[in-house]
Amino acid sequence: MFFGILEEYKGMKPGLSRMEGFLESVGNPQAELKAIHIAGTNGKGSTATFISRICKAGGYKTALYTSPHLINITERIKVDDVEISRKIFSDLSKRYLAKALKYKLSYFEYLTSLAFIYFADLKVDVAVIETGLGGRFDATNVIDKPLICIITSIAKEHQEVLGTSIEKITFEKAGIIKKDSYVICGKLPSKAVNIVKSKSRPYLYGEDFEGINSKNEVCGQKFDYVSKAIRLVDIKVRLLGAHQLVNAAVAIFAAELLNRKGYCLSEVDIRTGLNNAVWRGRFDIRRVVWRNKSFELIIDGAHNIEGINAFFKTFEQLGFSNEKRIFIFVIMKEKKYEYIIKKVASFAKRIILLKVNNDRALSYDILKREFSKYIKPNKISTVNSVEDVFDTVGENEVIAAVGSLFLAGELLKRIEQLFM
Repeated sequence: MFFGILEEYKGMKPGLSRMEGFLESVGNPQAELKAIHIAGTNGKGSTATFISRICKAGGYKTALYTSPHLINITERIKVDDVEISRKIFSDLSKRYLAKALKYKLSYFEYLTSLAFIYFADLKVDVAVIETGLGGRFDATNVIDKPLICIITSIAKEHQEVLGTSIEKITFEKAGIIKKDSYVICGKLPSKAVNIVKSKSRPYLYGEDFEGINSKNEVCGQKFDYVSKAIRLVDIKVRLLGAHQLVNAAVAIFAAELLNRKGYCLSEVDIRTGLNNAVWRGRFDIRRVVWRNKSFELIIDGAHNIEGINAFFKTFEQLGFSNEKRIFIFVIMKEKKYEYIIKKVASFAKRIILLKVNNDRALSYDILKREFSKYIKPNKISTVNSVEDVFDTVGENEVIAAVGSLFLAGELLKRIEQLFM
């Protein structure tokens, strides 16, 4: 299959001409989609999930395209929260393989094209589409007339591709903005807002809508939503962290704008959709029972500075930082690992480096060297498997895994294999 030929990141090539040529040859399925297009440094997947659940609750056939996947590639392509079947995915990828090779599509370009074909075939009512990296040259940016464009957050990441300044990164991500589309911004730096304003008249978090009065609960949190049109009290979400309230507020405002476009999403749909939304690997707390002991495992895919800061803000708010904890850690070599390692070390009593099969992962020698600046070397260990990690954990311990979505996926996959 094509997806065994190319690797996701090694297959990256800038430009949209390949996508445009391929899609035109198969009838431009993307032109049939009524899309909500989402870009941003962090929060894209959560926001996309919130919006898709609201639309599904409203009775609309709703497509969702996200990346990366944590366990199975089919996670990326969903309709009404149901993953594309492995058979349909395999059949589609084989059917269009010759054309994909003809147009020299990258891994992500071909996957995106298959998602558009699948969504168009099912005649979805709305398609929530998350960009992969950036926006202007992202494969998803062949969508010409999105209903709504959303920029969730802006921070410095992928600077080798997107640029070294907030302004340059925003310019790339704001490349999804199209004429006559509504534009929504989450919490953005003022420099980023100025760039977006140069291209559109955006609706801004904190000015046009906002989430306030947040309250943590045992299995989630509540907040009030206010905009110039409505006020909703005690909205429940299951995702943890103050940043998720911002994402949820963006999703509610997107529902308001969809209603202006002729959709009919009620307060009940909003409440139901948000309360039903789950997003694995994002402050994902699991109770693990292993060899006659029980402990809590927090899995979070935080892998950049903004994400790791949001993780530890939630970690502190929920009381997990009252004592030092054990951390499982993996990070990709292109990340700002010095800052992230220092941050993790300040909360850690012990570091476990899990060996993973990924060429992009930072070497264990470098990880040990960096962590040794802050933690005694005898408190840093390297293990070969998730089972080895669990063997080292005591009864009622709290352990956390951060640094990489790949690590989050490896842990979730093994947990499913062991316990489900």
